[in-house]
Amino acid sequence: MLCSRPLLLVLVFTPVLVLAHTDISETIKALTRRIETEPTADLYYQRATEFRALQEKIHAIEDLESALKIEPHNRHALVALVQLYETDKKGKALISRYQKFAGNKEEKFEAHYLLASYNAKLGLIELASSQCDTLHLIRPNEDPALDLFHAGLLLKLQRPNEAATILKKSLNRTKSIVVRNNWVDAALTAGQTEAVLPLIEKELSSSRFRSSWLIRRARASLILKRKEAAQADLREALVEIAPRINSERPDFTLIADRGLIHALMGNKTQAKNDLKILKKSGYSPNAYRLLSSALAEQ
Repeated sequence: MLCSRPLLLVLVFTPVLVLAHTDISETIKALTRRIETEPTADLYYQRATEFRALQEKIHAIEDLESALKIEPHNRHALVALVQLYETDKKGKALISRYQKFAGNKEEKFEAHYLLASYNAKLGLIELASSQCDTLHLIRPNEDPALDLFHAGLLLKLQRPNEAATILKKSLNRTKSIVVRNNWVDAALTAGQTEAVLPLIEKELSSSRFRSSWLIRRARASLILKRKEAAQADLREALVEIAPRINSERPDFTLIADRGLIHALMGNKTQAKNDLKILKKSGYSPNAYRLLSSALAEQ
C-alpha cells in the first residue's frame, strides 16, 4: 500500500566486497586478517557492513569510526555511521562535517538529505519538510527517493493534498510503480477519488493479485458513501490474502493490508492485533501508516 521500505541514501551500507565468501562470519574473519596486515578505511567499512548484517551495531560503529580516523572525509563510512547513530548528537556532528567538505552537487544533496532525515527521526517533521524544499532545488538526479520521503512527511503533517501533488509530479517524471502506488494512496487520503479511480479499475482488470487494489477501491467507495460496495471489495481482498500469509514467516506487507481491511470493516480487535504484530516486528511505520491512521480515526 504505502512505500514498503524505509528511505535510505544510495551509499548506505552498499556492500563493496571483493571476497567470494557466502558465510558472513567467514567474511569477517577474512577481512580481519587483511585489516591486521594493512588496515584501510575501505576494509573497515566492508567489515562494518558485515557486522551490521549480523545486527552487531557496536562493532559496526567501531569499524566505521576507525575508517574515519584513517580517512576523515570517507563518504561511505560517514553516511553509514550517521545512519547508525540515528538521533544521537554524534550523528549531527558528522552531518556538519560532511556539509563542510561536500564539494559537488551530489555530495551537497546527500549531506542536506542526511540532515532532513536526522530531523525527521527527532520528530521535527515541519523542519524536515522545509529542508526537503531546498533538496528539490539541488536534486542531482531523477531518483524518486526524495519525493517519497517528502510526501511521507507531509502526510504526517496532515497535508495529503500537498503530498499527492509531489507524488504526481514525481510519477510524471520517473514513471515509477512505487511512486504511482504511493500517489494513489495519498490521493485517496486527500479524497481525490476522480483522479485515481480509472487507474484502480485498470489495475483490477489486469493484476494477478488484486487485494491491494481492492482495498484502494474500497477506500474510494467509502469516500463516496458506497458502503456496501466497499464491504464487498474488502471481503474479497481478505479471502485472497488469507492463504498467502505464512504463519511462520509472514509477509508483513500482507499483514499491514489485512489489518487495514479489518480496520475499514470495523473489526477493531483484529486490526489492533495486526498492528501489534507489525510494531513488534520492527517493520517500518511508513509501511502501515494507513492502518495506524484508520484505527486512530475510529
